[in-house]
Amino acid sequence: MLKWEYQFIIAEKYGKGVFGHVLPKEVSWKVHYVNGEKVSNWTDMTLYNYLDKIGTQGWEVVATTSHTIIRTGTLPVEHLYVTAKRPRE
Repeated sequence: MLKWEYQFIIAEKYGKGVFGHVLPKEVSWKVHYVNGEKVSNWTDMTLYNYLDKIGTQGWEVVATTSHTIIRTGTLPVEHLYVTAKRPRE
C-alpha cells in the first residue's frame, strides 16, 4: 500500500509600506514556518522559490487555505497555509 509524507507550510504576505499602505509590486509571500518550525531568515525565502525547490524533491501541493488577521490600528496580516505531499520511500 502506498504511504505518504506531508509538509505543512505557512507563508506570510510581506512587503514594504509607505505611509501605512503596502506597495503591491513590492509584496510577496514569504515562507515563515515549515512543519511548525520557524524558518531562519524567513523574509529571504519566497513561497515561489521554496515550492520550486521542494517540487524537484518530489513534493506536490495538495491544498491551500488563506487567513487574514485584522487588528485595530495596524495593517492586516495575511497568511497562506499550504500542504504538500509525496510518496514515502
